Amino acid sequence: MRAVNMSWDVIVIGCGGFGSAALREFSQRGLKVLGLDQYSPPHNLGSSHGETRIIRKAYFEHPDYVPLLHRSWDLWQQLEVESGERLLQRCDLVLSGAPGSEVISGARLAAAEHGLRIRNLSAEEACREYSVLRLPEDHEVTVESTAGYLWVERCVGTMLRRACASGAEVRTGERVVALNCSPNSVEVQTTAGRYTASAAVVTCGPWTSQLLPEYQRLITVRRKTLFWYPLQSEGWAERWRSPIFLIDLPEGQFYGLPAVDGQRVKVGEHTGGDLVQDASTVERRVSAEDRAPVDAFAASCLRGLQSASCASAVCLYSMSPDGHFLFDRHPEYPLVTAAGFSGHGFKFTPVLGAAAADLIVHGRTQLPVQFLSQQRFD
Repeated sequence: MRAVNMSWDVIVIGCGGFGSAALREFSQRGLKVLGLDQYSPPHNLGSSHGETRIIRKAYFEHPDYVPLLHRSWDLWQQLEVESGERLLQRCDLVLSGAPGSEVISGARLAAAEHGLRIRNLSAEEACREYSVLRLPEDHEVTVESTAGYLWVERCVGTMLRRACASGAEVRTGERVVALNCSPNSVEVQTTAGRYTASAAVVTCGPWTSQLLPEYQRLITVRRKTLFWYPLQSEGWAERWRSPIFLIDLPEGQFYGLPAVDGQRVKVGEHTGGDLVQDASTVERRVSAEDRAPVDAFAASCLRGLQSASCASAVCLYSMSPDGHFLFDRHPEYPLVTAAGFSGHGFKFTPVLGAAAADLIVHGRTQLPVQFLSQQRFD
């Protein structure tokens, strides 16, 4: 066991999407920061994996996310310049749903409140423009051209490398077993040692409730499956015809991304998913039962794909009670918790990393994150 080290300014517990962003932010502000992770990120055991993640601005979940999205988009582009890595690709996003669906009404509300340019089409018009889609005739469609996708593992790896280049230290293969806080310091016990710091950030996704029992009432973990379907026609290879899509059906909300590698299309269900009691022992094998709803969706709503998927993955969603993030500084201790990203948080990681650094360093932030405070459940 390592000796106690009193020299850390901040310890970040969990080095995935948000953790890697927070590490980079703290280190670039000149703080001595330690990152701890039980695995070796980027990895495929949590939430921040699966090749790509969607980034969009006409945010149907709530208009209050839009200012954060503007800033996050800018920060992703800054990271591209800083690192020389290609992380973000602009791409049209097609949202489709029955009249009055939360996806359509929410996106149009966010666009109206924040002056975002969108196009409203009929299902027939959308299918004519994006020939790879086959949408229900009664659906309304909203198209956002200020959307895109992020290369998720590349983003995490880049943020970790930039953090280490600025002086951060990352220790992997260490599971945190205890966290003790006082008004002026924190002590972290891992399977390999004991560390102290002036402050800490907890961002360990589906393992949050194991470390912070008070989150057991706030977070449920769901197992999700992703599938990749080989191309059968050339339509998906034509970027202007193959958008990102999210289609709201009675059976669930299904999403997908274009053939980013020119060979296969990623498709998944955003809703549903089995409840998970322990993220460390979740079933990683994909069953025929997992495949059935996504296969049925792909056959019904997508053109030009082979009927059988060629690859799959399991992803974990940490769900809050209302589907919005849990992002807050503890009222008594120097501790920031970022959790409950509910399957739509990765795109926000740079801006929330900056907000976490503000909260630790200054005790407040000018970024509009107050609506994400867990105090809404008190």
